Amino acid sequence: MDYHQFTVQAEKLLISPEFHELEQSLTLREPNIWRIAGIENRENRISKFLAWLLDPKANHSFGDLFLKELVMQALRTETGKQYGLNPVEVLVLDLSEAEVKTEHSFKNKRRCDIVISAPTEVNKPNSGFLCFIENKIWSKEAKNQTIDYYVSSFEDFPEKEYPHRIYLFLTPNDVPPQSEKFIPISYQEVLQALQVVEQKHQPTETEQFLVQQFRDNIVRGIAMDQKTRDLARAIYEQHEEVKVIWQAGTDEDEGTIPVASREWYENSRFFNVGEKSDSGYKWSDYRKYGFICAGGGQSYRRIMEQLEIGETIYAYVSKYGYVGLGTIIEKSVPFREAVLANGQRLADVPLQGKYNASEDDDMCDWIALVDWQYTVVKNEAVRKSPFTVSTACKIYEHRQEEVEQIKTELAERSGQKTKKSNSTAGSPFRGTKFGI
Repeated sequence: MDYHQFTVQAEKLLISPEFHELEQSLTLREPNIWRIAGIENRENRISKFLAWLLDPKANHSFGDLFLKELVMQALRTETGKQYGLNPVEVLVLDLSEAEVKTEHSFKNKRRCDIVISAPTEVNKPNSGFLCFIENKIWSKEAKNQTIDYYVSSFEDFPEKEYPHRIYLFLTPNDVPPQSEKFIPISYQEVLQALQVVEQKHQPTETEQFLVQQFRDNIVRGIAMDQKTRDLARAIYEQHEEVKVIWQAGTDEDEGTIPVASREWYENSRFFNVGEKSDSGYKWSDYRKYGFICAGGGQSYRRIMEQLEIGETIYAYVSKYGYVGLGTIIEKSVPFREAVLANGQRLADVPLQGKYNASEDDDMCDWIALVDWQYTVVKNEAVRKSPFTVSTACKIYEHRQEEVEQIKTELAERSGQKTKKSNSTAGSPFRGTKFGI
C-alpha cells in the first residue's frame, strides 16, 4: 500500500460510523490516576487495590461487604453453582477479622496473588474461611500453577481450621484455570460486586472517587464490554490500514492482535459461543442442531455475515474452554429464516436457549450452519486460553501449534480418532451433501 492509497483508506476509516462509535466508547471523561501513574495494566498494583477492597480491617467503610459479595458473585456463576460452598454459608460467616495477604509464598516458592484467611474460632466450630485469588491480566498461568496452589493450600491452611474454602481465578475474559478446583471469574464480576456494594452501602466521597477511578481503568483497558471488544475487532479485520498502523507502531510480537504479515491458518476462526448468564445462547443447542449464533447489533450481524462456507470454526465457551471443531456449511441468515438440512425450521425445534427472531435484521440473532467434526460437553472442554477476547476472529499461523493441540484433544475427548468424521452429537447434516 503506497502513501496515497493509505491516506485515502485512512480517511475512510476516520469518518466511518464504526470508528466514531468505538472512539466514544473508549473516551475517558476525566483524568485517571491509574493511567497518569502508568500502572493501569500492572497486575501487582491491581491486586494490591483489590486486596485493600477485600480487607475488612482496611481503612475503608465497606467492612467485609465487598469480600462477601465477590465470593457470592463467583458462586452464582454456572461453574460456581457446582461448587461445594453455598452463598448463604458465606453470607452468615463473620469475616470482620479476616486476614488479607498479597503474594503469599508456599514452600515450593510459588506465590499466590491474594489469600484471605479466617481460622475457626474456639467458640464457633466450623466457622473458618479461606479464599485464594490468582489474578492474571496479561500473563498466562504457569504449568500446573493453580493445581499446585490447591494442593499446597492444605499444608499452609489445614482443612480442619478452614472448612469453608473457595479458589478464584480472575482474568479479563473468563480464562479457564488448569485446576478444576478454581472457579474462573472475570473482572465483570468484580465490577458487579462493586456496584452491589455501592447500592447497599453509602461510601465516603474519597471512597467514591477511588472506586470510580478503579472502575474506569478496568472498563477502558482490561475488561471492556463485549460490544466494544467486537467493534474493535471488526474494525481491525475490515480495515487494512489499521494493520499497517499497528505494524508501524510496535516492534513487539503481540499474540492477541496479529500483525498484517501473518497468514490466516487453514481458513480457521475462533468463535465464542456466548453462553453467559445474561444471554440465552446454549452450546447444547449449537452442538445438537449444528449451528453457531450471534446478534444484537450491526457489529454482530457483520461478524456473522463475514463467515464463508468451508471455513473451520473452533467453538469456545467462556470459563470452560474449547468444545467443538466444525465447518461452515451455509452462510448466515436471520434466525427466523434458518432452516436445517432436513428441512426443519430452526425456530420449530425444541431449543433450550432463547434466540431473537426479530424482523429487524440488525438486532435479531444470525445463524450459520455448521457440520461439527468433534464436539464435547462443556465439562469435558479443552481447558486452554481463548485466542481473543472478541466473539470471533481469524486464527493466524503463529497459533498453529496451539491449534493442532486443541484439535488433537478435542478428537480424543469426543472419541474420534480420525480427521474425517461426523459429529458426535447426531448432527442433522450427517449423510447430506454438506458432510465433511
